[in-house]
Amino acid sequence: MADTPARLDKRKIKIAAQGAAERRRHQRVPLALPGRLFEHGRGEQRCRLIDVSPGGAKLLLKEPPPPNSHVVLLIDGLGRLEGDVIRIGGNWLTLRFTMQSRKRDRLADAITWRFNMERLGLEEDRVAARKPGKGQATIRLRDGVLIRADVVDVSISGAAFSCLERPRVGERVRVGEMTGRVARILERGFAVAFDPPSSGSEEAKPEPGAAIDLRAAS
Repeated sequence: MADTPARLDKRKIKIAAQGAAERRRHQRVPLALPGRLFEHGRGEQRCRLIDVSPGGAKLLLKEPPPPNSHVVLLIDGLGRLEGDVIRIGGNWLTLRFTMQSRKRDRLADAITWRFNMERLGLEEDRVAARKPGKGQATIRLRDGVLIRADVVDVSISGAAFSCLERPRVGERVRVGEMTGRVARILERGFAVAFDPPSSGSEEAKPEPGAAIDLRAAS
C-alpha cells in the first residue's frame, strides 16, 4: 500500500533532522589547546589543537604521522582521544576520531564547555573541572552592577545561572564577550538569551564571540 501524505511528511522531517544532526556532528570550532600525540612505533610528541568537532580535529605538530596512521591524543581539557590520520601538511594533520557514540556525546559536552568558557569569561570549577556546565561567571547589568553566578547550563542560544540576585526579565546584561537579555526567572537564578550574531551562517565556523552547543550532535 502506498504511503499516505502524512507518513511521507514525517519521513521527510526525520531525514532532515538526521541530516542536521550529522552536519552539527562535523562542525569544527576553533579551540587552541596543548596536548600530546602518541603513535605506535614512533613514540610521542607535543601538539596543539587548532580546531575540533565531535567527529575529528586539526592539529599543529612538528612531525605529522603518515595518512591512515592510528594515533592517541591527550588534550588538556578534553582528555584521551583516538583517531585515524586522514590528511597531513608540513606541520599539521587532520584526523577522524574513532569512538563510540556515548563517548562522542561526552566529547561534544567538553568542546561546548571549553569553547564557551573563553567567550563567556567563565571560571572553571576546580572541584569538578572535568564536568561541563560547572563554573562561575561575572554578569554585568546595564547599570554597571556585577553579579557572580554559578553556571547551570550553556547552549547555542543562552545560559542559565544560579545565584541569589535576580535581574528583571528583559534587562540587558553582558557575560564575557556576549550580550543578551534576561529571558526568565528560575527557582534559584535566571536564564539569559544571547543576542544572535550580526552576520554569518550556521555552516561555517562560529562568529567570534558566538557561544556554541555541540551536544545535539549525536
